[in-house]
Amino acid sequence: MMKLQEQKIGTFLRDLASNNPTPGGGTVAALTATFSASLIEMVCNLTVDKKAYFAVQKRIIEYRKEASGIKVRLSKLADEDAKAFDLVMKAYKSKDKLKIKKALKYAIDVPMEVRKLSQKLEKIGYRVNKIGNKNARSDAKTAIHLARAASKSALENILINKKALAKLQ
Repeated sequence: MMKLQEQKIGTFLRDLASNNPTPGGGTVAALTATFSASLIEMVCNLTVDKKAYFAVQKRIIEYRKEASGIKVRLSKLADEDAKAFDLVMKAYKSKDKLKIKKALKYAIDVPMEVRKLSQKLEKIGYRVNKIGNKNARSDAKTAIHLARAASKSALENILINKKALAKLQ
């Protein structure tokens, strides 16, 4: 599968809508969180160097840097999620219980990191919404909503894989 960052949005959406199991909800959760991070960066960029926000500039720059780093990691996790699910499918075909357990654990770890990073973005989004450019408040709030949705979506993947893992114990 082509890396997400190398795809045009139309190609990704076609792949998502196909009858293939990947990309799926976990990839979309990670991607949704990258949109949140990007919006946070945008609000920060619309705040930095503005006279009215000079007093908060240092914090805004820190939030922008943090969101940018999280976005880079989430982009990788979007691809990793599809890889994790492909490994689960391959492990089930092998019927090797140890391989299945290992693949399921990996398929839990990836969305757990997405969830953690999404929750962090939600907190950053709240902070940026409070002190950032007031003309971009709807963008900050959208970032918060997207981060929350990504976190909840990642949780769904964690729960389904934990349930499958529990059946093997």
